[in-house]
Amino acid sequence: MSNWKNFKKDIWTNEINVENFILTNYTKYDGDESFLEDKPNKTDEVWNKCQSLLKEELKAGLLPIYDAGYISMPKQYLTTGVNGCVEAAEFLGIDITANQKYFDFCKSILAPIQEENKKARTKEVMFNTEYVPAENLGSKNASWDRKDGYFVPRDCYNSYFFRVEDSKLSIVDKMIMHGEDVVKYLDGGSACHLNLDEHLTKEQYRKLLDVSAKVGCSYFTFNIPNTICNKCGHISKHYLKECPECGSTDIDYITRVIGYAKRVSKYSEARQKEAAKRYYGEYSN
Repeated sequence: MSNWKNFKKDIWTNEINVENFILTNYTKYDGDESFLEDKPNKTDEVWNKCQSLLKEELKAGLLPIYDAGYISMPKQYLTTGVNGCVEAAEFLGIDITANQKYFDFCKSILAPIQEENKKARTKEVMFNTEYVPAENLGSKNASWDRKDGYFVPRDCYNSYFFRVEDSKLSIVDKMIMHGEDVVKYLDGGSACHLNLDEHLTKEQYRKLLDVSAKVGCSYFTFNIPNTICNKCGHISKHYLKECPECGSTDIDYITRVIGYAKRVSKYSEARQKEAAKRYYGEYSN
């Protein structure tokens, strides 16, 4: 046990409790956000090298999509992706709701990255910041952090600024959490998925569009699972427990992983676990 002699003892000494070990022994960082400045610079260096390689490929005629005019080299953005703000805030004990402390924390992460990206911009290279969908990266980040001994509260990091499993947050709360207070630092975007257990009325959708404009939630989608029967192949646009055509309970659901729709059974293992935790709420007004 000599390897543990310099660590503070607590619950983790009597049982396997990685979270307690980390929270008992971590050293709090009390500095400012300047520690983030080196990260965008390194990312920019990598992107600049990629850009030079793209130019060589374009010159050699290996990029027909550019030649066809679908993508313009001078106008394309090189993106710095961010994932894991929810988990980082959880580690610090910050409440993951629409509150100023949480918004200030998000700003402390996102604003320095945005500013450094602006500084690195040239006539030929532009950078932006995006809270990335992380279809596969969310689970990889959790796995890498766990391997390095960090606090990891779930197997797949959230792709939003709220917990997907939080049943207490309203649809409006989620829009506020993806609103102006946060997304103004994300010139590359941030998708707010509003998971609903059923379709809304036209009037309800109109009211939520008004809410989105008011709070500055500019990029969002309504996500209602479709039910597909594995026995007869019938597809319903509603979230059902059995097939309305043949009565079979051998069913699957089609919904967005993050940015695109597919069968839940075809998700990666980590994403299937994350999908099972998603809270599909209601909207009443």
